[in-house]
Amino acid sequence: MLRFLFGAIVGAITAYYFRDDLRRYVDTKLPDVKQRAANTLEAVGRSAESALDRAKSQIGENLRAGQQRLRSARRPGE
Repeated sequence: MLRFLFGAIVGAITAYYFRDDLRRYVDTKLPDVKQRAANTLEAVGRSAESALDRAKSQIGENLRAGQQRLRSARRPGE
């Protein structure tokens, strides 16, 4: 428990001492991180949309093929 408190106090002192450097670092790096995250989300959205379109197309083709088979099947006794 004593080690934890000592670590928390040292961490707080370090953060206070380097607060200007930390603020400058966050201000310069954060816009890049936000832009990369936005680009990644856009790419994921495009991939998901493409996958859904392919699935929709395949389902439609399978439904049409099933309907065609059912319509072309001969009835018993014909």
